[in-house]
Amino acid sequence: MNKNIRLKVLWIDDEWEKQKAFIGEAEQFEIDVKPAGSHEEGMAILASKTSDFAAVILDAKVKLKSDSQVANLKGLRASRDRLIEINQMSYLPSFIFTGQPDYLDNDIFRESYGDFYVKGSDNRKLYQAIKDAASKSDEMKARSEFPEAFLCFDKGILGSDSKRLFIEMANNMRSQDFRKKNINVQRDFLESIFHALNNPVPCIPEFCFPNGRPNQEWCTKFMEDRTVRDNRGNSDKLNKPIPRDIKGAFRKLKESTNGYSHLSDEDLVKIPFMANTYTILEILSWLPNFIEDHFRNYI
Repeated sequence: MNKNIRLKVLWIDDEWEKQKAFIGEAEQFEIDVKPAGSHEEGMAILASKTSDFAAVILDAKVKLKSDSQVANLKGLRASRDRLIEINQMSYLPSFIFTGQPDYLDNDIFRESYGDFYVKGSDNRKLYQAIKDAASKSDEMKARSEFPEAFLCFDKGILGSDSKRLFIEMANNMRSQDFRKKNINVQRDFLESIFHALNNPVPCIPEFCFPNGRPNQEWCTKFMEDRTVRDNRGNSDKLNKPIPRDIKGAFRKLKESTNGYSHLSDEDLVKIPFMANTYTILEILSWLPNFIEDHFRNYI
């Protein structure tokens, strides 16, 4: 895995505040730890930000709920069961990290929950295991291949749905899956950029989104710094410097992703798909600086 890639990991441990040194130590190994004090709290974090995390660290004995009086195996069991469900849809490895001496030679525990790492003596082994597991994920593969593109996601310009679409495109590129149906993913990704440039970034005006969907022609004209008018008398113009190649990139992407509707989903469109992917990368490499220069307060 690229050494410059930092991993974000959720750590569920009801006594994490007594072990803050672990968080600092993990940072030295490019791992940023987000702590949670119970199964309930940890799963609430995952529910809203599953795609933010590369792995989950579980304690052997942890509180089931925030107001539970005791820590026991119920919390671990509940977290494990929920993570099994999550892994039906996405890849999220987990690791047991415990300081409980009664589990060290407990074969029944190992049979039920697998191997575990011992606090203090196995820290570095845990960090390496997390990195090894994360390197197998689709996101980490895409990050290694297209690191510049992920600045938009890491800075909060584009959200988790956009990231999911981008990772799908990267997967299709890697596997050379050039079916027309994957052009639709690129079209959806373009629309997600338009949405992001309306909210949270107040760039493209609201009237360009009739019925909540982006009018692609109007949004594209706006990003070309051309005056946009709708049939109700609304009009606006970007009036911000956009390089000619970026204007052309938006136009090319809009026309290409909409130009193959007559084909069936299984028809091959290798060259358009590849060209669109690199056009998207061109836009993503430009976008962070544009936002920093003109809309810094909105990200």
